[in-house]
Amino acid sequence: TAQIQPATKSPVITSETFESRAERLFGMQFQDLNQELSDALGYARGRGVLISAVQPDSPADDAGIERGLVVYRIGKTQASSVKQIEEVLRNVESGANVEFIVGVIRADGESRELASATLTAR
Repeated sequence: TAQIQPATKSPVITSETFESRAERLFGMQFQDLNQELSDALGYARGRGVLISAVQPDSPADDAGIERGLVVYRIGKTQASSVKQIEEVLRNVESGANVEFIVGVIRADGESRELASATLTAR
């Protein structure tokens, strides 16, 4: 039987080598907020995308956005996945202003802390 060898000619794109548009333009990294993660954090299920990292001195950092907050909307578009956020930001150019609705909606529905932050793409 023949053994299959992994290809070594093509570079592998990993999260470490791929810089998303959100990261390049605004200094934020995102993570899909799945059911397990929502439950672990006590956040409302099926709402928004988790901010997993914020670069120091980035537009997001300058606006006071922190790791652990959730993006619920970008402009008029509800944020539902990392892929969808990348699609929304696809045509954003450096210098453009983009409104992000960020915060936390708790699973108990009691606590809603949302804020609007308009960030200028770098």
